[in-house]
Amino acid sequence: MTENKTKRLSVYLPDKVKSDLELMAAETGLSMTQVIVMATHSLLANYKSQGTAIFASLLDSKQKDPTLLSERLQVLNQETARIQSYYGSRAAEFENIYHRDEPNYQNELVRIANAMKDALAGRTVLEIACGTGYWTQIIADAVQHVTGTDIRPEVLQIAEAKQIPQLKAQFLIGDAYDLDTIPGVFNGALASFWFSHIPKNKIDDFLTGLHKRLGSGANIFIADNVFVQGRGGELVHKESCEDTFKLRELSDGSKHEIVKNYYSKEELYDIFKPIAKQLKVVVGGSFWYVSYSI
Repeated sequence: MTENKTKRLSVYLPDKVKSDLELMAAETGLSMTQVIVMATHSLLANYKSQGTAIFASLLDSKQKDPTLLSERLQVLNQETARIQSYYGSRAAEFENIYHRDEPNYQNELVRIANAMKDALAGRTVLEIACGTGYWTQIIADAVQHVTGTDIRPEVLQIAEAKQIPQLKAQFLIGDAYDLDTIPGVFNGALASFWFSHIPKNKIDDFLTGLHKRLGSGANIFIADNVFVQGRGGELVHKESCEDTFKLRELSDGSKHEIVKNYYSKEELYDIFKPIAKQLKVVVGGSFWYVSYSI
């Protein structure tokens, strides 16, 4: 069998560009994929004939600055540090979000829990960003074993204090972008309410690393929030930034700005369909979840 080495590219288009492409597709009867592929071929042909001249208006001195990449990496590292600080400070109140007194909200949580247990039943599971072990405890009886990982020791201390049999679960310090350091062999993975905190330009890195760590045949379950106006702090958009952010204030009065990206059902299909088998995407009023195998 010939291995397919085509690399999936995730491109997040500005709303204006996306609407223009959708109009073009509607007028021509072509699909969005066909329009984008044709546009890419046209770009490559122009580049081949004219070289970097076609980018003259974009390649100003600032963008040619060799320090630009370093500055971008510094910004990304700062954002990672902010998220880690936020969850370290939030450890003691982390699970309050699951106790919202709304019947529909609670019903969706039950449906997610049942779907999660079905997808991972009997498997040896690597849990990414397990936090205080809320979801670890829910799936423990259904799985063969779960290794919960998180970058913050504060949340892991709370997780370890839960009444989960040691034969069923363990908790380890672990970086979601460096899963090779986590010991064990896994045929399942869980990432609950972590995906929204991944900068969009790191989604491919995360999923590639996760799939490589698991191998073919593994089942994966990912769940996160649907955007609801007025819930969970103010949503912040920044100019020339594809990510969105939330302003959060904790009970100690500290304020934190964190990456918080929200996705439609169509966007989730765009992200996961090229890399998934038996893909299932469910979007509710408060949460979404994706389950698939690799």
